[in-house]
Amino acid sequence: MNIFFRSLLPIAVCVSTLSLFGARPEVLQILSGLDRPVAATFGPEGKTLFVANSSRGSLGALRGMGSLTKFDRGSDGQYKLASKRFVIGLTAPSAMALLPVSLGEGLPKGLLFLVSGTPLIENEDGRLTKDASKDFIGISVIDPVTGKTLRKVDLGPAAAMKLRGEYSLVSPSSLDFDNQGNLYIADTGIGGNVFMFKNRVKAQPTIYRIDHDSLAEMLNGVPPANAQVMKVSSIPGDMRYHSADDSIYFLANHIVGSTQGAVFKVGSSDFQKHGSIQTIVRELTALSSLAILPNGKTLLVANSGELHVPRGKKSSREIRFKPEMRFSTPGRFDMLIQADGNSLLAVPEETGDAGAGKGQRLKIVLFPAKY
Repeated sequence: MNIFFRSLLPIAVCVSTLSLFGARPEVLQILSGLDRPVAATFGPEGKTLFVANSSRGSLGALRGMGSLTKFDRGSDGQYKLASKRFVIGLTAPSAMALLPVSLGEGLPKGLLFLVSGTPLIENEDGRLTKDASKDFIGISVIDPVTGKTLRKVDLGPAAAMKLRGEYSLVSPSSLDFDNQGNLYIADTGIGGNVFMFKNRVKAQPTIYRIDHDSLAEMLNGVPPANAQVMKVSSIPGDMRYHSADDSIYFLANHIVGSTQGAVFKVGSSDFQKHGSIQTIVRELTALSSLAILPNGKTLLVANSGELHVPRGKKSSREIRFKPEMRFSTPGRFDMLIQADGNSLLAVPEETGDAGAGKGQRLKIVLFPAKY
């Protein structure tokens, strides 16, 4: 969902501190009791908040143990637990986005789209499965009010539905919509060798674009007529659509040698044209997630927990907190722009500082407009 156009009335708590010169980001609230949270998405106007729990073992995802947790915003601006297990039975959920336009009957604007699945699944004996061909890897469409799953489309290598030709999802990492309802999905390709097939699975890092009409067809059981494929050389992570320049911004981590993160963008109309991919910044530390600020700058969260804003093509500025802190294994965060220009960030932390199995939480951060 395009985060640039969503707004929220200012939350009273701590907002006054941001009027001071030199204000820094500040943690307003910590939501605990989560299970390996990897992604967060604000509902319309920030009245709700959804968190994807991946539920992992020591080697891989736990089959069917992932879930979505839902929070509601109270009159005091604080988020309160509405349903810890709002959606259950998931395997490796990785990203969510709200549908910006209607896709036709039964698929209205505002539905929650979830991408999930991986071949790296840990069995009950603590080992990785040797054959994940029967496991779901694809898109689920969820009613954000009831939690009911309205549609499921299996796009894994063993599924009948293909994105284009023989292309299928292997290990998806992110998804987002543009304003027209075209869907973008990033796939790392990691673990493709796990599938036991007669023919080798295409497991290259890839970003897909499924246009509005084809997406509607796909959700009704018809293979998409217009799905584009853009192969990338590094592992794609988070991505966001930015309406001001009608472009998809995506981060990628280069894992040959020392891991380095980079951010690129490609125009929606130029998708699939490698020559049109522009570099925003490169040669940074490994990156976890990104958002586009109201001023057009890119806000990044590093795997090591710092917030960064690019400075030039090969460097970035770290943004300090008040008091000082860093995130612990941050996941895909969401940003909600408020009426006063400040923003709220919802940042999941897959591991906390309380030891294994504890401290898995989400932080609500007030982010000043000055950046």
